[in-house]
Amino acid sequence: MMEPLCFDHPDQKRAEKEAVLRSLDPVEFKALFQLTRNAASIARQNGDMERLYALTRGLKTLQRISGERGFVLAVRRPSP
Repeated sequence: MMEPLCFDHPDQKRAEKEAVLRSLDPVEFKALFQLTRNAASIARQNGDMERLYALTRGLKTLQRISGERGFVLAVRRPSP
């Protein structure tokens, strides 16, 4: 089971984590993005700002690396 991506500030293992992210296939990468996004939504709903900040750093890193790798992380909104 994959865990949502979080980065402390500063994160001593950031370079190692980013190397692993770059090695994931696009399907795994997108699944990690969705998992992290869902966790951030829950943290926001619960008012857990410290966790939300760590997850947001993870989301921004995923978006940056996906851009480097040439694919888009589309956000799906539920239909009304």
